[in-house]
Amino acid sequence: MSPSSAMLVWLGVGLIQLLGGAICAPLDAASSVQVSIETIPDLAAFRKANPGLEVVPLTPRLMSVPEAGSTRQMITYTVGSLSSSDRLVGLTSKQQSWSTPQDVKLDLRYPTAGVGDIVTYVEVVVQQSTSTGRGYIVSGGVGQRNIRLVIEAYGTYYFDYNAAIYGR
Repeated sequence: MSPSSAMLVWLGVGLIQLLGGAICAPLDAASSVQVSIETIPDLAAFRKANPGLEVVPLTPRLMSVPEAGSTRQMITYTVGSLSSSDRLVGLTSKQQSWSTPQDVKLDLRYPTAGVGDIVTYVEVVVQQSTSTGRGYIVSGGVGQRNIRLVIEAYGTYYFDYNAAIYGR
């Protein structure tokens, strides 16, 4: 996907949110995703405290947002592939900012309860003040009925994200 396509997807996710997801999601997609964002004072200690996490790294695509004087970085994390038969099964977003740089961890889980649809594609678009971070799957995944992703951002003043999960 080209940077212009990624921007269009990101804008489309925002439009879906503004419309309440009524066009693309026949179910209450936002309630099917559980999300928590926390600042992590010591990432090494966090990893040491969670030794059982089996992680699958996600490949990020970095794109600077073209605004005069902006330090805004847009990082897109994806897994899977999107086909015309897939439908939006989860959608969530949030914006946070701080007066000092923070290490941030986004923990995204689908579904919040019960059995979800088979996950086919996940896209998390993050805007932050630095270009450093990483994303990984810690459980479930594409082809399964659940997924848990963790996205980390390092030394950022803000963390804005849009996450869309597709399935069938």
